[in-house]
Amino acid sequence: MNTAHVGKYKRASSSSMDKADIQHCRTSRIDDMASSYLTIPHKATQAATERMYSTVVTNSMSSDLSAKPEMRPTHTTNTIKRQKSKDSGSMDDEYGTMEASGKIYTHPTPYQLESFGMFGHYTTSNSIPASSASKKLERGVLHPAFLNYNTYGTLNSSRDNVIVICHALTGNASLEAWWGELLGSGKAFDTDRYFIVCANILGSCYGSCGPSSLRPGYNNGTEDDDTNASPNVPRDKSNRPIYGIDFPDVSVRDTVRLQLFMLKNELKISSIKCVIGGSFGGMQVMEYCAMAGATRPIGEVTSSPGGGDLMMVQNDTGGVPYGIGEFVSKRNGRIEPYVRSAVPIACGAAHTAWQIAISETQRQAIYADPKWNNGRIDANDPPYSGLSVARQIGMVSYRTPLGYQKKFGRALTDESGPSYGRHAPWQVKSYLEYQGKKFLDRFDPVTYVKLTEQDQVAAHIKSFLYSTA
Repeated sequence: MNTAHVGKYKRASSSSMDKADIQHCRTSRIDDMASSYLTIPHKATQAATERMYSTVVTNSMSSDLSAKPEMRPTHTTNTIKRQKSKDSGSMDDEYGTMEASGKIYTHPTPYQLESFGMFGHYTTSNSIPASSASKKLERGVLHPAFLNYNTYGTLNSSRDNVIVICHALTGNASLEAWWGELLGSGKAFDTDRYFIVCANILGSCYGSCGPSSLRPGYNNGTEDDDTNASPNVPRDKSNRPIYGIDFPDVSVRDTVRLQLFMLKNELKISSIKCVIGGSFGGMQVMEYCAMAGATRPIGEVTSSPGGGDLMMVQNDTGGVPYGIGEFVSKRNGRIEPYVRSAVPIACGAAHTAWQIAISETQRQAIYADPKWNNGRIDANDPPYSGLSVARQIGMVSYRTPLGYQKKFGRALTDESGPSYGRHAPWQVKSYLEYQGKKFLDRFDPVTYVKLTEQDQVAAHIKSFLYSTA
């Protein structure tokens, strides 16, 4: 990937785009967005901080995509109106209707994670003896590994008019539910010109392999399942065995590599025009750049630890495991990067200490709920109080102090109420309580804990940026 720009991005200050910005983006072309510094505020999500920057890595995108399409659209774009709550102050809801609808890509072989052969993950639990469960999980492997995804628009005959959109931490693959005003004919994500793909992430609760997925080895919970013989195996509301807290530690790279396999092997995409995402989605974009934005690895391929399709790249950091340099494209009679351009928004190469600390306080809020039970939760009585507080902590971190001051100030929901003390009806308090409560309808505590533990191994990202700057 040739680099046209490496620049700072505007600080995040709001959870949603202003109307003027959305109107501007409706008519902006992807080419314009990716070939210049971005000016639209980021729909701030988990990784937003008081001083949030990202590196925008792009190349020239002037190719003509007017070739006659050969494939019918595989998804009908729906318009979902966002609702505004009377308790949410003047801030719109972050998402529309959230669900797990879409297609499923299942990797054909056991999927070795970044941790394969290194630190691995739980068999049944770090604190529960393995003998207490009748089935053990493979170390550092997901089998089956699957992702939920949606597509919009029409693929051209060259199979290269592809835009990939990466969602934020608690998002899903339904692009219309959260960036719907940018999606459609003549809009920024123009379904008349582009084939747009949005995939869910590993570890999510929206249709991809995650803590709420059925546990391998139990025949979908219908056979060979003795609850008494395996009392510590997590179960869902229907008493089916699931991964739960035993779901392996996965990285951003694990998700992106599986998405790349889906794009190349299932959808038969020859080349990706642009990858776009904000916050946690932006971190995925950075992984796309490092893994598929060059025609060769940054370093020397020396071995293949663990077998399979893994690879090791030796460089000055001591080696970067798998994925780097696996994905290239054969276009115009030559080898080219599989990803031709990228727009990472409001993110960095890795979480800072401040961001790690915020995520840790969110997890601690969940741990402090008596119903957490070291992660062995009752699916019918989960630690929702802790999850609500964790979400409220996140909502504070998604905006700047100035943003909160402009939206709420010291306003009260009831001007006749006290202006201090326990019973003071602050608007900002009402807003946070509403956001915490609303979150419980669409997320679960174990998934939230596992997702906030994800991060990037920044070394190979930085190597890529420095090599292309």
